[in-house]
Amino acid sequence: MVFSFREKLNKSYQRWIAKNIPPRAKITLNRRNIFIVPSRNGLFFILACALIFIAAINYAVSLAFGLTFLMASIFILAILHCFNNLNQLTLESRSSLPVFCGDEARFRVLLSRSAKRTHEALELNFPKSPVSNTDLVARDLEEVDVFVLADKRGEFHAPRLRVTTIFPLGLCRAWSVVDLNLSCLVYPKPVAFAMTQFNSGSSGQDDSAMHVSGSEEFYGLRDYVPGDPMRSVAWKNVAKGQGMQVKQFVDYVDNKVWLDWDMFYGFSVEERLSRLCYCVLQLARSGNPFGLKIPGTEISPGTGPEHKRQLLKALALFSVD
Repeated sequence: MVFSFREKLNKSYQRWIAKNIPPRAKITLNRRNIFIVPSRNGLFFILACALIFIAAINYAVSLAFGLTFLMASIFILAILHCFNNLNQLTLESRSSLPVFCGDEARFRVLLSRSAKRTHEALELNFPKSPVSNTDLVARDLEEVDVFVLADKRGEFHAPRLRVTTIFPLGLCRAWSVVDLNLSCLVYPKPVAFAMTQFNSGSSGQDDSAMHVSGSEEFYGLRDYVPGDPMRSVAWKNVAKGQGMQVKQFVDYVDNKVWLDWDMFYGFSVEERLSRLCYCVLQLARSGNPFGLKIPGTEISPGTGPEHKRQLLKALALFSVD
């Protein structure tokens, strides 16, 4: 019953936040999107002020009245300064990099201030994530990295970013929750295994084929070395007075590799993607051309960082709506 009430209350709060602070890539904080409440220390401060005030009434001690009014004035000033520490602070989304599932996604946020304001002791974090601390005093701009766990493959949309401060006295807590449309691509989590089985292509003699000694194709001539078979000697060249030369023949072997969905028959979808991801990472280091065949997608063999990113993106977005 209590859990159901909290869940309904949280959903209502999220709807209200989404309506009043809509997603945008750049936002400036103001009185419409800043919230402020007493901190734990602030509550004790209020309690102490109330007890002193009660004692002043009971015992008619003018000094106690003065102390009460002083404490109340300090608390009111703390509210104003705490609010102004966030007021007119501008947040803007910056770059983000792809990550593997299970790693922390890093989002870069640009903070900026107006010429007449400073912002101290700022805390930025996503729900249940580490806090990043910064301030804007000496500089007008500051880039801050904020981290959150990326626990699901595909296009990851970061939750709302929380900006908090308890400056200057720690008696009040001012905060805002903003959605800067932060997102990144999450690749499958690579799972290491013994790579022993691949589907090789058979595309013949192209730039990606390598040759080994054989007898299929004429490759060229080289100088005769004692011990070479006499049948390989180019006798026509000898007759022309060009010296003893030996014919070279080669067999072409295609070194392209295909990563196929059916290579991992019997595994679940995520397990297949994890193993294919591991294959992509390992083969990208070899420098040999390799391609990818998964349901609905076929990427021709290639090499290089861009080809690697293309394959990883295809794995990340597989069956993602």
